[in-house]
Amino acid sequence: MVLQSSPVSSNPVQPDLAVADVLARQRAFFATGKTRSLDFRVEQLQRLKAAVAQDQDELVAAMAQDLGKPEYEAYVYEVGATGEISHAIKHLRRWMKPQRVSVPLTIQPGRAEIIPEPLGVALIISPWNYPVQLAIAPLVGAIAAGNCAILKPSEIAPATSAAIARLISKTFDPAYITAMEGGVETSQALLAQQFDHIFFTGSTHIGRI
Repeated sequence: MVLQSSPVSSNPVQPDLAVADVLARQRAFFATGKTRSLDFRVEQLQRLKAAVAQDQDELVAAMAQDLGKPEYEAYVYEVGATGEISHAIKHLRRWMKPQRVSVPLTIQPGRAEIIPEPLGVALIISPWNYPVQLAIAPLVGAIAAGNCAILKPSEIAPATSAAIARLISKTFDPAYITAMEGGVETSQALLAQQFDHIFFTGSTHIGRI
């Protein structure tokens, strides 16, 4: 299921309610602890890699429709994000390992280590000009780190936004990762919520918000 909110709505309350509901479900999913294991993260990255490879022609066609993006550029710089997925899968076990750190003499022979922990629920707001690469690459990071995620593709590239939403909906449980399409109204509803991390590429003005 793809959760969508219309760019134009006569009832501005609805997107807020939809976003709050999605966020609550993702927080509940995160609380189960499923995202913490190495096996789960690797499996989800493999699913994402397979989905991008399967839908690459559709994504390239959508970018051509929205942006007139040349096929070569779309394949190399956009759907080529699967290389980043492979990199994450290869190194994830090492990234998740605790790191020993030195301790002051006053607490020796005690020992200390830094333990990587997922943050919770991440929001990914991708731009129109590299709509696939700057949606998938942050999602790779969110999955590898053990987070849930809500992805907001750019409404300025509507065909690509729809293609990304379809890819996400058929690949992941929406309580874990989902895509929400829509315009400024949807973005405002999302930004009104409290996320644990936000991936954003865009203007300085929206960045400050």
